[in-house]
This record gives sequence, structure tokens and C-alpha cells, in this order.
Amino acid sequence: MPLGSINQDGAALYYEDTGAPGGTEPYITIILVHGTMFHSAVFRPMIPYAVSPNLRLVMLNLRDYHRSTLYTPAELQALSSSDRKRQAAAIAARGLELAEFCRWFIETEHIPPIAKSSEFDGALSGGLSVLGWSSGNCQTFPLVAHADKVPPETNALLNTYLRNLIVYDMSEIALGMSPPDDLDCGPFRDDSLSPAERVAAFPAWVSAYFTQAIIGPDEDADSPCFASMLIPRVAMHLHDPDRQWVPTVLRMSSETLAQISDDDVMERSQMFIQHADPSIYTENVRRVLFGISDSNGETTFPLSGVKIRVLWCDMSLGHCIFAAFKMKHLLSEHHKTGQPVRDVQFYRVEKVNHFAHWDDPERFTRLLAEVV
Repeated sequence: MPLGSINQDGAALYYEDTGAPGGTEPYITIILVHGTMFHSAVFRPMIPYAVSPNLRLVMLNLRDYHRSTLYTPAELQALSSSDRKRQAAAIAARGLELAEFCRWFIETEHIPPIAKSSEFDGALSGGLSVLGWSSGNCQTFPLVAHADKVPPETNALLNTYLRNLIVYDMSEIALGMSPPDDLDCGPFRDDSLSPAERVAAFPAWVSAYFTQAIIGPDEDADSPCFASMLIPRVAMHLHDPDRQWVPTVLRMSSETLAQISDDDVMERSQMFIQHADPSIYTENVRRVLFGISDSNGETTFPLSGVKIRVLWCDMSLGHCIFAAFKMKHLLSEHHKTGQPVRDVQFYRVEKVNHFAHWDDPERFTRLLAEVV
């Protein structure tokens, strides 16, 4: 059972690894970090398509998920604390654990570092990218946001290897900002449901196909017509019998669903992460995008070479589309100040829901190879 060490207390993260793809050109490694309830097995459909674009996929389970180390009572108390400073430190610690896993994997597997693949086109080969899917970004953003807190040797190693932070259909929770009031909030905010009913309803809702979002190139979440476009979108399967619109999870067998998800983690720990002070997540996003200003007004960027690649799926949940375009708005406003900003690019993934990696794994893997 492959486990990667993440701290001196013996905690470890379970992972599955496609291995080096072979060939003479240095490959690129992508660590895939899952979201809420669904663990890393949800990325398995991508495995057959990794070799062709010269990718190595590492599918990682976060703490408390299948075969990874459970949180200690003290860690759970910190995650659920009403003390913002203590809770912020607990969220930052999750990012530092991912940084430590990256260090361990780089040194254990001897993956190729970033290097120019050609003297002519300037393209880079080798190195490592980290992808956060959905609420997984609650923990991947702190990896970069708090990289100034890792040991100097780890920081130097990550600066040599880490290419991109891939923000894949980010949940609004990881951004720490509320969507429009009238947007469907899903089962976890439905007060008419019991906790068990919310967990049971979540998979079908999160994997539904919603009306395709049509958003102009110059629009963001604060544009005049954005909310009026986003709010009326509906789950396609409720109005169209075409099987292609059936929510991803409802097309799975119960055995398959059991292999890729963990209901119990919601009560054990995930709800603490979901309900953490939103300003903690906003602060982490801002540290990554806009850097850290010191008392002299100088701005530094943790892991300054890391680029941000935002993937948003145009038939996904309104919350995820809101998060991508609210981030776009934050960037637009910051650009007006003339202050430095990290390299960020946005990519629309057309005609897919929140589970592009499951429903269209070949196309999604090719896309990762292009943006990585």
C-alpha cells in the first residue's frame, strides 16, 4: 500500500501512481487532489490516457480519506475551533502537509526537474504540477500561500520542481466568497434535510449537468448580467430525458460509487473544512494571487515561479462557475492598482459537468497536458 510521509508524527497520505511513462523526453508529474466525499479513485478513468501526452499521474488521498492517516483529536479541535487564528493555522497545516508530500515524492521517485525541452521554443519539460479539484482547493492553495513556512531546503526543492497550481472547477468554499443569494445552494445548505439526507443527496446534485453557461470574454462575476445568467440554470436531467444528461453518479453502480467515495468522512472531519471561517480561504487565495506585502510595502510571492491555471466547466454547478469568475474579478480589480500579480490563465472546458475527468477522461487528460 503506497503511503507518502507528511510529518514527523508518522502521518501519511495514500496515493496511486501511474508511474513514469517511459520515453526519452522528461515527463511531467501531476498530483491530483480530490474534493469533498469523493477520494482519489475518482481520477482512475484518466490512467489509460496519461502515457501518450507524457504525463505521470499521482492520485492522492487527503487526510481522513481512504487509507490516509486520520486526524488526531487535537487536529480536529483546531479545524473546528471558533478561534480564527487557530483555525487558520490548521488550514495552513494541510497545505504544508501537501508540500511535504511533494518533497517526499520528488526525492523518493527521482522525478525529472523542470528543464527547457528545446533551445528554440522555450518549452519546459519535467517538473511537477498540483491539481486541486472542487473543495480540494481549500488545501492546495495553502501549499503555495504558506510555502514561506516550509524548511528552506524544501522551499528550494519546490522552486526547482513546481510548475503550476491547477485550479479545477473550484468550489466557492475554497474561495471564501458567497455566490448570489438566489443561486441553488445544494443539499448541504438545505435546512429541511437531516445531516444524513444531505449526504445522500449530495452526489447526484454535484454531478448533475446544468444548463450550459454562456459568458463573454470580458465578463466576470460582478458583470451586470452574470447573476441573471447563472441563477436560472437548471439540472438538465430534470427536463430532458436524453441519457447524456443523467448525473454522473446516477450512472454508476453502487459498487463503483462505494469504491470512489467515503460518506463517513463528512461527519468525521470534512464538514469542519467546509464550515471554516471563509476569510481564511480568501486570505490564502489572495496570498497566492497577489503575494505577501511586508512592512515596507514590498511584495513577495511564495514559490514565485508557480503559475495558476484555472479550469472551469461550463455545465457544472453555479457555485464553481461563480468561483472562477469571482477570481477573475479579483484579478481585474488588482490589475487596476498597478501592483504585481501572479501569472493566471483561465480555460473553459466545454459541455462537461463537475466530473469531466470521469465522463470525458481522454479529453480532460489531453487538456491537462496542454495547460500544465
